[in-house]
Amino acid sequence: MAQQDKIPGHNNAVYDIVPKEDQIFSVEFLEIAPTPIIADHLFFVYLRGHLPESKKKELELSDEGLVNATFTVSLSAIYADGSHDEEISYTEPLKTTPFGPLAHLTIRDTHGVQVNYISSSGSSEILLDFQILTMFLRSGMWTFKVDLRLGDVDNTCLFAGSLTQWLEGRIH
Repeated sequence: MAQQDKIPGHNNAVYDIVPKEDQIFSVEFLEIAPTPIIADHLFFVYLRGHLPESKKKELELSDEGLVNATFTVSLSAIYADGSHDEEISYTEPLKTTPFGPLAHLTIRDTHGVQVNYISSSGSSEILLDFQILTMFLRSGMWTFKVDLRLGDVDNTCLFAGSLTQWLEGRIH
């Protein structure tokens, strides 16, 4: 297996699904706190970057923001006994969204102002706060993949990465 590029910042994530050079969102950093993630504790993901002007022109993106963008989160696990679960995926619009009391996705523009969508000009920040509850979690080596797409006819990749780590749960 080829060596994967680590995503810059304080995290243990790597570029995945789509090679780094084929992703159009230029990542400044990805912060995940705490690292490693601890179940039953709130954790935070903070991704900052921008779309290079050359990509904006090449893809003919408007200044209105990336209103058709989506994000997909995929999960899979290998348990201590060697058994595993098949990967499951969830896809949602990439926009500022509260997902209930345990999760919130927020997008901010260059000036730190909360906006609905990633800007096609200047930098953007994507913040996620989330909690994985141990009462619903089986202990194991979990892999989380995130895939942000532009939502165009070519299904252009904005950003894609993955993180694999042990999570301790109450289900055995």
